[in-house]
Amino acid sequence: MGDVHGCFDELQDLIEEVGWSPEDEWILVGDLLNKGPDSLGVLEWAKDSGARTLLGNHEGKLLSCLDKPHESLTSKERALLASLGESPQEFGDWIRTWPRWIEWPDLVAVHAGLEPGVSRLEAMRERIVLTVRTWDGCGEELDRIGDPAWYAVVDWPVPVVFGHWAAGGLVDLPVCKGLDTGCVYGGKLTAWSPDEHRFWQVPAHREWIPFRD
Repeated sequence: MGDVHGCFDELQDLIEEVGWSPEDEWILVGDLLNKGPDSLGVLEWAKDSGARTLLGNHEGKLLSCLDKPHESLTSKERALLASLGESPQEFGDWIRTWPRWIEWPDLVAVHAGLEPGVSRLEAMRERIVLTVRTWDGCGEELDRIGDPAWYAVVDWPVPVVFGHWAAGGLVDLPVCKGLDTGCVYGGKLTAWSPDEHRFWQVPAHREWIPFRD
């Protein structure tokens, strides 16, 4: 499932659309929280359901907030912590255990993408795995108009499932599946089944925040 960003009602819509089964393995590719109306509800569902969760850059932002002195937090950072109710530290302790990728023999899932030219997941820079969109040849500028998409220059032996790039929309290529379809911006929430080779989508209930490309 692609980036939920606190869109709890749309998450429930998608679960109903797909059809929840205890035998299914659900993977959320990161950015469960922030921006949308109910980050707490999304995290509680993920924890209770047993879904597997990947670290996204917005979870990374939360961890950074928890590591800062309270008096140095910005208003946005305080709002992010407040969105998780009375126990943001408990969620932070759980989120710190989330993997940066999940790998199967025939598939790999990651939040943003893979680092071109690196052949082992363990050797990839975390900043790139969490934030890459385009590739400049060295990993300094990771979201620059005119540069190729990271997946256009990665040669990986199995398909890669990722989120993070709402502006890129749904990506359905043999080498990768991009699932961030901008639900929090009024787009859609998307899931993909590798077993059925099928996408599911539900529309956002509204535009929760304006989209900035």
